[in-house]
Amino acid sequence: MSALPDTASKRRPLLATAALLLALVPAGAAFAADSLDSRIGEGLFRRMWVAAPTATQAADGLGPLYNARSCATCHPRGGGGRPPDPASEGDQGVGFALKLSGDPVYGRQIQSNAILGQVIEGRPTVAYREETVRFPDGETVRLRRPTHGVKDLGYGPLAEATALSARVSPRVHGMGLLDLIPEAELQAEADRQSRDGVVAGRPNRVPMDGVPRIGRFGWKATHPTLAQQDAEAFSLDIGMSTPDYREPWGDCTPAQTACREAHHGDSKQFEGLEIPSTVIGLIDAYLRTLPPDGSLEAPKDKAGGALFAATGCAACHRPSYTTGADPAHPTLSKQVIFPHSDLLLHDMGDGLADEVPMGEARGRDWRTTPLWGLNRLAKDDGRLSLLHDGRARSVTEAILWHGGEAEKARKNFMDLPRDARKRLVRYVLGL
Repeated sequence: MSALPDTASKRRPLLATAALLLALVPAGAAFAADSLDSRIGEGLFRRMWVAAPTATQAADGLGPLYNARSCATCHPRGGGGRPPDPASEGDQGVGFALKLSGDPVYGRQIQSNAILGQVIEGRPTVAYREETVRFPDGETVRLRRPTHGVKDLGYGPLAEATALSARVSPRVHGMGLLDLIPEAELQAEADRQSRDGVVAGRPNRVPMDGVPRIGRFGWKATHPTLAQQDAEAFSLDIGMSTPDYREPWGDCTPAQTACREAHHGDSKQFEGLEIPSTVIGLIDAYLRTLPPDGSLEAPKDKAGGALFAATGCAACHRPSYTTGADPAHPTLSKQVIFPHSDLLLHDMGDGLADEVPMGEARGRDWRTTPLWGLNRLAKDDGRLSLLHDGRARSVTEAILWHGGEAEKARKNFMDLPRDARKRLVRYVLGL
């Protein structure tokens, strides 16, 4: 291991195999400790996990039921997912999953893959009914209203009371900066909105180590920290145990006995887990190095920004925050950032509502999505999959799905002249 800086090798326990480290670190390289952490974390983010048992305990424990074998599968190039294309037979989308309201057999999420000898839970389906929205000036836009289901159910029918809610995986660029926004700032923003009475954003408080914390990640703001979000993804999406989700069978319920009795990858040398805390920390170190897809500077289109505010978009899509001071991450500390989100929950109306509450988030409640990086997202493959289930194919479609607290902003947008609507969309795509 002479290729590693001596100080780094003493500071951190070895959690990846020597082959992984040597593949990531060129011989003779002298990375700073944080740089080395992020390089190793990138390798772990891309790693294709395998089923236990294997000779290499650092890489096994997949499933038994799972959606993806790696983090990068759902977040290609750090980007987000898309729903299945009903016109393409067999297409399962990218980073697409069906959340459940809590099924006694299927648990919290449908897992569409399984290791050898196990039975998949099912395959998500989506069908769309198109609806036409007409602007006052005569322009029309076609919206897609989705209906989600599951085919090829492997363990019998879902319980009658079980509700489904689709999710596409979010973009991960810029999450390290969002992680450093002080909770006091998020609460202060909620208090300000309550006083002003224009919108009524509120935090989703979720328990963490027995203490209520403000969620900031996830479509319903269910995760207070990057580490906690990573841990749940390992449990639900990959089926591996972590300090926060210690069950090695992931989302398998007691009714799925074969799944619970299958081999697992828990190891004494890894805290009795498949994914120990240090691996979570290394992946977080990588995610913190990913800058926002958009600009780190204030938007230069001042006229577009003024239109964005006048239409009412900025009431929830707060343009900027300042990150807190964190000695562990000095390059991310005290930075003015422009995510264009308050990270709070808002009632978005019946059109987007589901029946899968999470924490204090009700069916109509959704976290304000950060808008930075939409331009990069559109360039990746020439199409957009916006909102929690990817139904919106453009910024205009996404705006037209806004209801509830955002109904007034939606109406203001519809009443704009066509050129002004295009100007506002260009502004959003330039963030």
